[in-house]
Amino acid sequence: MMHTGDDMSFNNILQSLITQAREVMNKLPDTRKKSNATKYEISDAVMGGLSVFLMQDPSFLSHQERLLESSGGDNFTTLFSGANIPSPNQIRNLLDNISPSGLFPILDFSLQTLEKKDRLKEFQYFEGGYLIALDGTEYHSSENIKCECCSTRTYGKKTDKQKTIYHHQMLAASIVSPGINQAIPLRPEFISPQDGSEKQDSEMSAAKRWIEKNCEIYKHLNPTIMGDDLYSKEPICKDILGKEMNFLFTCKPESHKTLYEYVKTDEVKKLSIKEKEGYKTYIYNFKYMNSVPIKDGDDALLVNWLDIEVVNPKDSKVVYHSSFITSHHITNSNVSSLANAGRARWKIENENNNTLKTKGYNFEHNYGHGKKNLSTVFATLTIIAFAFHTVSDIACELYERAKKKSRTRINFFDRLRTLTSFICFKSWESLLNFIINPPPKEVIGVY
Repeated sequence: MMHTGDDMSFNNILQSLITQAREVMNKLPDTRKKSNATKYEISDAVMGGLSVFLMQDPSFLSHQERLLESSGGDNFTTLFSGANIPSPNQIRNLLDNISPSGLFPILDFSLQTLEKKDRLKEFQYFEGGYLIALDGTEYHSSENIKCECCSTRTYGKKTDKQKTIYHHQMLAASIVSPGINQAIPLRPEFISPQDGSEKQDSEMSAAKRWIEKNCEIYKHLNPTIMGDDLYSKEPICKDILGKEMNFLFTCKPESHKTLYEYVKTDEVKKLSIKEKEGYKTYIYNFKYMNSVPIKDGDDALLVNWLDIEVVNPKDSKVVYHSSFITSHHITNSNVSSLANAGRARWKIENENNNTLKTKGYNFEHNYGHGKKNLSTVFATLTIIAFAFHTVSDIACELYERAKKKSRTRINFFDRLRTLTSFICFKSWESLLNFIINPPPKEVIGVY
Protein backbone atom coordinates (compact mmCIF):
# COMPACT_ATOMS: atom_id res chain seq x y z
CA MET A 1 0.00 0.00 0.00
CA MET A 2 1.52 3.34 -1.05
CA HIS A 3 0.82 6.42 1.00
CA THR A 4 1.37 9.68 -0.87
CA GLY A 5 0.84 12.22 1.91
CA ASP A 6 0.14 15.89 1.50
CA ASP A 7 2.16 18.36 -0.53
CA MET A 8 3.32 20.55 2.31
CA SER A 9 5.87 23.29 1.80
CA PHE A 10 8.47 21.90 4.22
CA ASN A 11 12.05 21.53 3.11
CA ASN A 12 12.77 17.95 4.11
CA ILE A 13 16.38 17.84 5.20
CA LEU A 14 16.55 14.06 5.54
CA GLN A 15 15.68 13.58 1.89
CA SER A 16 18.32 16.11 0.87
CA LEU A 17 21.00 14.50 3.06
CA ILE A 18 20.26 11.04 1.68
CA THR A 19 20.44 12.37 -1.89
CA GLN A 20 23.84 13.90 -1.19
CA ALA A 21 24.97 10.71 0.55
CA ARG A 22 23.96 8.71 -2.52
CA GLU A 23 26.15 10.95 -4.69
CA VAL A 24 29.15 10.19 -2.48
CA MET A 25 28.37 6.47 -2.46
CA ASN A 26 28.11 6.38 -6.26
CA LYS A 27 31.73 7.54 -6.47
CA LEU A 28 33.13 4.80 -4.23
CA PRO A 29 35.55 2.54 -6.14
CA ASP A 30 34.32 -0.94 -7.05
CA THR A 31 37.23 -3.41 -6.86
CA ARG A 32 35.17 -6.37 -8.06
CA LYS A 33 36.06 -8.01 -11.34
CA LYS A 34 33.47 -7.41 -14.01
CA SER A 35 32.78 -11.12 -14.29
CA ASN A 36 31.92 -11.20 -10.58
CA ALA A 37 29.81 -8.05 -10.54
CA THR A 38 26.17 -8.56 -9.65
CA LYS A 39 23.05 -6.48 -9.88
CA TYR A 40 23.95 -4.97 -6.50
CA GLU A 41 25.94 -1.78 -6.75
CA ILE A 42 28.41 -0.71 -4.06
CA SER A 43 26.20 2.30 -3.40
CA ASP A 44 23.17 0.06 -2.71
CA ALA A 45 25.17 -1.97 -0.21
CA VAL A 46 26.41 1.15 1.59
CA MET A 47 22.96 2.73 1.57
CA GLY A 48 21.53 -0.55 2.82
CA GLY A 49 23.88 -0.39 5.81
CA LEU A 50 23.00 3.25 6.43
CA SER A 51 19.27 2.52 6.28
CA VAL A 52 19.54 0.00 9.11
CA PHE A 53 21.25 2.53 11.39
CA LEU A 54 19.07 5.46 10.35
CA MET A 55 15.88 3.50 11.07
CA GLN A 56 17.47 1.92 14.17
CA ASP A 57 16.11 -1.39 12.93
CA PRO A 58 18.39 -4.37 12.15
CA SER A 59 15.47 -5.99 10.29
CA PHE A 60 14.59 -2.96 8.17
CA LEU A 61 15.72 -4.49 4.86
CA SER A 62 13.98 -7.80 5.59
CA HIS A 63 10.76 -5.88 6.24
CA GLN A 64 11.17 -4.10 2.91
CA GLU A 65 11.57 -7.39 1.04
CA ARG A 66 8.30 -8.64 2.51
CA LEU A 67 6.61 -5.31 1.80
CA LEU A 68 7.79 -5.46 -1.82
CA GLU A 69 6.37 -8.96 -2.22
CA SER A 70 3.00 -8.02 -0.73
CA SER A 71 2.45 -4.53 -2.15
CA GLY A 72 4.84 -4.12 -5.06
CA GLY A 73 6.67 -1.22 -3.39
CA ASP A 74 9.25 -0.76 -0.64
CA ASN A 75 10.73 2.06 1.43
CA PHE A 76 14.34 1.27 0.60
CA THR A 77 13.57 2.32 -2.96
CA THR A 78 11.56 5.42 -2.07
CA LEU A 79 13.20 6.72 1.12
CA PHE A 80 16.79 5.70 0.35
CA SER A 81 16.82 5.90 -3.46
CA GLY A 82 17.76 2.23 -3.62
CA ALA A 83 17.73 0.21 -6.82
CA ASN A 84 17.75 -3.29 -5.30
CA ILE A 85 17.37 -4.39 -1.70
CA PRO A 86 20.68 -6.00 -0.69
CA SER A 87 20.86 -8.90 1.75
CA PRO A 88 22.89 -8.64 4.98
CA ASN A 89 25.56 -10.98 3.57
CA GLN A 90 25.86 -8.95 0.38
CA ILE A 91 26.23 -5.77 2.43
CA ARG A 92 28.96 -7.31 4.58
CA ASN A 93 30.87 -8.69 1.60
CA LEU A 94 30.83 -5.45 -0.36
CA LEU A 95 31.50 -3.07 2.54
CA ASP A 96 34.51 -4.98 3.84
CA ASN A 97 36.67 -3.73 0.97
CA ILE A 98 35.81 -0.02 0.94
CA SER A 99 37.61 2.64 2.95
CA PRO A 100 35.56 4.37 5.66
CA SER A 101 37.26 7.67 4.79
CA GLY A 102 35.44 7.60 1.45
CA LEU A 103 32.23 8.22 3.40
CA PHE A 104 33.53 11.16 5.45
CA PRO A 105 32.32 13.78 2.91
CA ILE A 106 28.77 12.82 3.88
CA LEU A 107 29.46 14.22 7.35
CA ASP A 108 30.66 17.42 5.70
CA PHE A 109 27.29 17.72 3.95
CA SER A 110 25.57 17.44 7.33
CA LEU A 111 27.60 20.33 8.71
CA GLN A 112 27.10 22.38 5.55
CA THR A 113 23.34 21.85 5.79
CA LEU A 114 23.31 23.49 9.22
CA GLU A 115 25.40 26.34 7.88
CA LYS A 116 23.11 26.89 4.89
CA LYS A 117 20.06 26.81 7.15
CA ASP A 118 21.76 29.37 9.41
CA ARG A 119 21.40 27.03 12.39
CA LEU A 120 25.03 26.24 13.09
CA LYS A 121 25.55 29.68 14.61
CA GLU A 122 23.48 28.54 17.60
CA PHE A 123 26.56 26.55 18.64
CA GLN A 124 28.91 29.51 18.24
CA TYR A 125 30.36 30.27 21.63
CA PHE A 126 33.76 31.85 22.17
CA GLU A 127 35.21 34.80 20.23
CA GLY A 128 33.06 34.03 17.19
CA GLY A 129 34.30 30.46 17.00
CA TYR A 130 33.18 26.94 17.79
CA LEU A 131 34.22 24.32 20.32
CA ILE A 132 35.36 21.00 18.84
CA ALA A 133 35.75 18.26 21.43
CA LEU A 134 37.90 15.18 20.79
CA ASP A 135 37.54 11.94 22.71
CA GLY A 136 38.58 8.34 22.22
CA THR A 137 35.95 5.62 22.53
CA GLU A 138 35.94 1.85 22.12
CA TYR A 139 33.24 0.12 20.10
CA HIS A 140 34.39 -3.52 19.78
CA SER A 141 36.13 -5.94 22.13
CA SER A 142 36.54 -9.70 21.77
CA GLU A 143 38.93 -12.56 22.50
CA ASN A 144 38.01 -14.34 19.26
CA ILE A 145 36.63 -11.93 16.66
CA LYS A 146 39.34 -9.93 14.93
CA CYS A 147 40.42 -8.31 11.67
CA GLU A 148 43.49 -6.57 10.31
CA CYS A 149 42.27 -3.22 11.68
CA CYS A 150 42.04 -4.50 15.26
CA SER A 151 44.26 -3.25 18.05
CA THR A 152 45.28 -5.64 20.83
CA ARG A 153 45.82 -5.63 24.56
CA THR A 154 47.11 -8.53 26.61
CA TYR A 155 46.20 -9.52 30.14
CA GLY A 156 48.16 -11.75 32.48
CA LYS A 157 51.69 -13.14 32.41
CA LYS A 158 53.13 -15.14 29.55
CA THR A 159 51.44 -18.37 30.53
CA ASP A 160 48.65 -20.50 29.17
CA LYS A 161 46.19 -18.20 30.95
CA GLN A 162 47.32 -15.08 29.12
CA LYS A 163 44.50 -13.38 27.25
CA THR A 164 44.69 -11.24 24.12
CA ILE A 165 41.78 -8.89 23.55
CA TYR A 166 41.10 -7.62 20.03
CA HIS A 167 39.38 -4.27 19.98
CA HIS A 168 38.42 -1.26 17.89
CA GLN A 169 38.70 2.34 19.05
CA MET A 170 37.84 5.60 17.41
CA LEU A 171 38.70 9.22 18.02
CA ALA A 172 35.33 10.97 17.95
CA ALA A 173 35.04 14.67 17.12
CA SER A 174 31.99 16.83 17.80
CA ILE A 175 30.95 20.46 17.91
CA VAL A 176 29.61 21.16 21.40
CA SER A 177 28.37 24.26 23.16
CA PRO A 178 27.42 25.10 26.76
CA GLY A 179 23.69 25.04 27.32
CA ILE A 180 22.91 22.93 24.22
CA ASN A 181 22.09 19.27 24.78
CA GLN A 182 23.23 18.19 21.34
CA ALA A 183 26.57 17.43 19.75
CA ILE A 184 27.24 17.71 16.03
CA PRO A 185 29.39 14.76 14.89
CA LEU A 186 32.35 15.54 12.64
CA ARG A 187 34.82 13.37 10.78
CA PRO A 188 36.27 10.70 13.11
CA GLU A 189 39.75 9.17 13.08
CA PHE A 190 40.08 5.44 13.69
CA ILE A 191 42.67 4.16 16.16
CA SER A 192 44.10 1.17 14.33
CA PRO A 193 47.45 -0.28 13.16
CA GLN A 194 49.25 2.16 10.87
CA ASP A 195 51.26 1.12 7.83
CA GLY A 196 54.99 1.20 8.51
CA SER A 197 54.65 1.49 12.27
CA GLU A 198 55.57 -1.26 14.70
CA LYS A 199 54.03 0.60 17.64
CA GLN A 200 50.44 0.16 18.70
CA ASP A 201 48.33 3.09 17.57
CA SER A 202 47.09 5.43 20.29
CA GLU A 203 44.50 8.12 20.91
CA MET A 204 47.17 10.82 20.83
CA SER A 205 48.57 9.61 17.51
CA ALA A 206 45.04 9.56 16.11
CA ALA A 207 44.47 13.10 17.43
CA LYS A 208 47.58 14.34 15.63
CA ARG A 209 46.39 12.72 12.41
CA TRP A 210 42.93 14.24 12.89
CA ILE A 211 44.41 17.72 13.25
CA GLU A 212 46.61 17.27 10.19
CA LYS A 213 43.82 15.89 7.99
CA ASN A 214 40.99 18.16 9.07
CA CYS A 215 42.46 21.55 9.91
CA GLU A 216 41.59 23.01 6.50
CA ILE A 217 38.09 21.50 6.55
CA TYR A 218 37.17 23.09 9.88
CA LYS A 219 39.47 26.11 9.93
CA HIS A 220 36.63 28.43 8.88
CA LEU A 221 34.89 27.62 12.18
CA ASN A 222 37.66 29.40 14.10
CA PRO A 223 37.74 26.29 16.29
CA THR A 224 38.97 25.77 19.82
CA ILE A 225 40.01 22.12 20.15
CA MET A 226 39.07 20.55 23.47
CA GLY A 227 40.12 17.35 25.20
CA ASP A 228 40.77 15.77 28.58
CA ASP A 229 44.04 15.77 30.51
CA LEU A 230 45.59 13.33 28.04
CA TYR A 231 45.72 16.13 25.45
CA SER A 232 47.34 18.80 27.61
CA LYS A 233 50.85 18.01 26.38
CA GLU A 234 53.24 20.22 24.47
CA PRO A 235 53.42 18.29 21.14
CA ILE A 236 49.70 18.37 20.37
CA CYS A 237 49.36 21.94 21.65
CA LYS A 238 52.07 22.97 19.19
CA ASP A 239 50.39 21.03 16.39
CA ILE A 240 47.15 22.92 16.98
CA LEU A 241 48.85 26.30 17.18
CA GLY A 242 50.76 25.47 13.99
CA LYS A 243 47.42 25.07 12.21
CA GLU A 244 46.27 28.49 13.49
CA MET A 245 43.69 26.98 15.81
CA ASN A 246 43.23 27.28 19.57
CA PHE A 247 43.05 24.69 22.34
CA LEU A 248 41.38 24.27 25.73
CA PHE A 249 42.37 21.13 27.62
CA THR A 250 41.76 19.75 31.08
CA CYS A 251 44.96 20.05 33.13
CA LYS A 252 45.42 17.96 36.29
CA PRO A 253 48.05 18.73 38.97
CA GLU A 254 49.40 15.18 39.09
CA SER A 255 50.38 15.25 35.41
CA HIS A 256 51.68 18.85 35.31
CA LYS A 257 53.86 19.29 38.37
CA THR A 258 56.06 22.02 36.87
CA LEU A 259 53.08 24.09 35.73
CA TYR A 260 51.43 23.86 39.13
CA GLU A 261 54.59 25.05 40.86
CA TYR A 262 54.31 28.26 38.82
CA VAL A 263 50.66 28.88 39.63
CA LYS A 264 51.31 28.82 43.37
CA THR A 265 52.73 32.35 43.18
CA ASP A 266 51.03 35.62 44.07
CA GLU A 267 50.79 36.46 40.37
CA VAL A 268 47.73 34.24 40.06
CA LYS A 269 44.64 36.39 39.61
CA LYS A 270 41.39 35.58 41.40
CA LEU A 271 37.75 36.36 40.74
CA SER A 272 34.54 35.33 42.51
CA ILE A 273 31.06 35.57 41.01
CA LYS A 274 27.71 34.69 42.55
CA GLU A 275 25.18 33.38 40.05
CA LYS A 276 21.73 31.88 40.21
CA GLU A 277 20.97 28.64 38.37
CA GLY A 278 17.28 27.87 38.47
CA TYR A 279 16.25 27.94 42.12
CA LYS A 280 19.81 27.59 43.41
CA THR A 281 22.60 30.11 43.87
CA TYR A 282 26.29 29.19 43.55
CA ILE A 283 29.57 30.97 44.06
CA TYR A 284 32.06 30.61 41.20
CA ASN A 285 35.66 31.02 42.27
CA PHE A 286 38.11 31.50 39.41
CA LYS A 287 41.90 31.58 39.41
CA TYR A 288 44.00 32.16 36.33
CA MET A 289 47.49 32.95 35.13
CA ASN A 290 48.80 33.67 31.63
CA SER A 291 52.14 32.61 30.11
CA VAL A 292 52.88 29.56 32.26
CA PRO A 293 55.36 26.91 31.01
CA ILE A 294 53.60 23.64 30.26
CA LYS A 295 56.65 21.64 31.33
CA ASP A 296 60.17 22.03 32.69
CA GLY A 297 62.82 23.59 30.42
CA ASP A 298 63.73 27.00 29.04
CA ASP A 299 62.13 26.25 25.67
CA ALA A 300 58.81 25.00 27.12
CA LEU A 301 55.62 26.17 25.46
CA LEU A 302 53.87 28.93 27.39
CA VAL A 303 50.16 28.32 28.01
CA ASN A 304 47.43 30.06 29.95
CA TRP A 305 45.99 28.32 33.03
CA LEU A 306 42.62 28.69 34.73
CA ASP A 307 40.87 27.00 37.62
CA ILE A 308 37.17 26.93 38.48
CA GLU A 309 35.59 25.98 41.78
CA VAL A 310 31.81 25.98 42.20
CA VAL A 311 30.62 26.29 45.80
CA ASN A 312 27.18 25.94 47.35
CA PRO A 313 27.03 28.92 49.74
CA LYS A 314 24.51 27.19 52.02
CA ASP A 315 26.96 24.54 53.23
CA SER A 316 30.25 25.73 51.60
CA LYS A 317 30.42 22.42 49.77
CA VAL A 318 32.44 22.32 46.54
CA VAL A 319 30.11 20.86 43.91
CA TYR A 320 32.52 21.15 40.98
CA HIS A 321 36.22 21.75 40.50
CA SER A 322 38.49 21.55 37.46
CA SER A 323 41.48 23.22 35.82
CA PHE A 324 42.35 23.89 32.20
CA ILE A 325 45.11 25.17 29.96
CA THR A 326 44.34 27.21 26.86
CA SER A 327 45.90 29.23 24.09
CA HIS A 328 43.33 31.99 24.64
CA HIS A 329 44.56 34.94 26.69
CA ILE A 330 42.59 34.98 29.94
CA THR A 331 41.04 38.09 31.47
CA ASN A 332 38.43 38.85 34.12
CA SER A 333 35.89 39.35 31.36
CA ASN A 334 36.38 35.98 29.62
CA VAL A 335 37.50 33.59 32.37
CA SER A 336 33.92 32.51 33.11
CA SER A 337 33.20 31.82 29.43
CA LEU A 338 36.39 29.80 29.07
CA ALA A 339 35.57 27.77 32.15
CA ASN A 340 32.05 27.08 30.83
CA ALA A 341 33.56 26.00 27.53
CA GLY A 342 35.92 23.62 29.33
CA ARG A 343 33.04 22.17 31.31
CA ALA A 344 31.15 21.52 28.05
CA ARG A 345 33.81 19.03 26.93
CA TRP A 346 31.93 16.20 28.64
CA LYS A 347 29.13 16.63 26.10
CA ILE A 348 31.11 14.59 23.57
CA GLU A 349 31.00 11.70 26.02
CA ASN A 350 27.34 12.10 26.93
CA GLU A 351 25.63 13.61 23.86
CA ASN A 352 27.84 11.89 21.26
CA ASN A 353 29.48 8.66 22.46
CA ASN A 354 26.82 7.67 24.99
CA THR A 355 24.04 8.41 22.50
CA LEU A 356 25.71 6.15 19.92
CA LYS A 357 26.02 3.34 22.45
CA THR A 358 22.75 3.53 24.40
CA LYS A 359 20.11 5.44 22.38
CA GLY A 360 19.22 2.93 19.69
CA TYR A 361 22.28 3.10 17.43
CA ASN A 362 23.90 0.12 19.21
CA PHE A 363 27.39 1.36 18.38
CA GLU A 364 29.08 -1.51 20.23
CA HIS A 365 27.01 -4.24 18.60
CA ASN A 366 28.84 -6.55 16.20
CA TYR A 367 26.79 -6.30 13.00
CA GLY A 368 29.62 -8.05 11.19
CA HIS A 369 33.35 -7.76 11.69
CA GLY A 370 34.80 -8.78 8.35
CA LYS A 371 38.45 -9.32 7.56
CA LYS A 372 39.42 -5.78 6.60
CA ASN A 373 37.28 -2.62 6.92
CA LEU A 374 33.76 -3.83 7.68
CA SER A 375 33.74 -2.89 11.36
CA THR A 376 35.08 0.62 10.71
CA VAL A 377 32.65 1.15 7.80
CA PHE A 378 29.69 0.16 9.98
CA ALA A 379 30.96 2.52 12.69
CA THR A 380 31.15 5.33 10.13
CA LEU A 381 27.62 4.65 8.88
CA THR A 382 26.37 4.73 12.47
CA ILE A 383 27.92 8.17 12.97
CA ILE A 384 26.40 9.37 9.68
CA ALA A 385 22.95 8.16 10.77
CA PHE A 386 23.39 9.98 14.08
CA ALA A 387 24.47 13.12 12.20
CA PHE A 388 21.41 12.98 9.92
CA HIS A 389 19.05 12.74 12.88
CA THR A 390 20.89 15.48 14.77
CA VAL A 391 20.82 17.89 11.82
CA SER A 392 17.15 17.14 11.16
CA ASP A 393 16.34 17.64 14.83
CA ILE A 394 18.02 21.05 14.76
CA ALA A 395 16.97 22.41 11.38
CA CYS A 396 13.92 20.54 10.02
CA GLU A 397 10.55 21.78 11.22
CA LEU A 398 8.74 18.75 9.82
CA TYR A 399 11.05 16.35 11.67
CA GLU A 400 10.65 18.36 14.88
CA ARG A 401 6.85 18.25 14.61
CA ALA A 402 6.88 14.49 14.04
CA LYS A 403 9.04 13.96 17.12
CA LYS A 404 6.83 16.24 19.18
CA LYS A 405 3.74 14.36 18.00
CA SER A 406 5.40 11.11 19.12
CA ARG A 407 6.05 12.67 22.56
CA THR A 408 9.18 10.61 23.27
CA ARG A 409 12.25 9.71 21.25
CA ILE A 410 11.53 6.00 21.73
CA ASN A 411 7.99 6.40 20.39
CA PHE A 412 9.26 8.33 17.39
CA PHE A 413 11.60 5.56 16.29
CA ASP A 414 9.00 2.90 17.10
CA ARG A 415 6.64 4.67 14.71
CA LEU A 416 9.30 4.92 12.00
CA ARG A 417 10.00 1.20 12.25
CA THR A 418 6.37 0.08 12.46
CA LEU A 419 4.97 2.29 9.72
CA THR A 420 7.72 1.49 7.21
CA SER A 421 7.24 -2.23 7.83
CA PHE A 422 3.67 -2.16 6.50
CA ILE A 423 3.23 0.98 4.39
CA CYS A 424 5.30 2.21 1.46
CA PHE A 425 5.85 5.99 1.56
CA LYS A 426 6.88 7.99 -1.49
CA SER A 427 9.20 10.28 0.51
CA TRP A 428 10.40 11.22 3.97
CA GLU A 429 8.00 14.15 3.84
CA SER A 430 5.13 11.75 3.32
CA LEU A 431 6.27 9.54 6.21
CA LEU A 432 6.75 12.40 8.66
CA ASN A 433 3.42 13.95 7.66
CA PHE A 434 1.75 10.60 8.31
CA ILE A 435 3.15 10.62 11.86
CA ILE A 436 1.96 14.19 12.41
CA ASN A 437 -1.48 13.77 10.86
CA PRO A 438 -2.38 10.08 10.49
CA PRO A 439 -5.44 9.45 8.32
CA PRO A 440 -8.63 8.05 9.89
CA LYS A 441 -8.65 4.34 10.65
CA GLU A 442 -11.20 3.68 7.93
CA VAL A 443 -8.71 5.05 5.37
CA ILE A 444 -5.79 2.99 6.60
CA GLY A 445 -7.85 -0.06 7.31
CA VAL A 446 -8.01 -2.13 10.50
CA TYR A 447 -6.58 -5.63 10.21
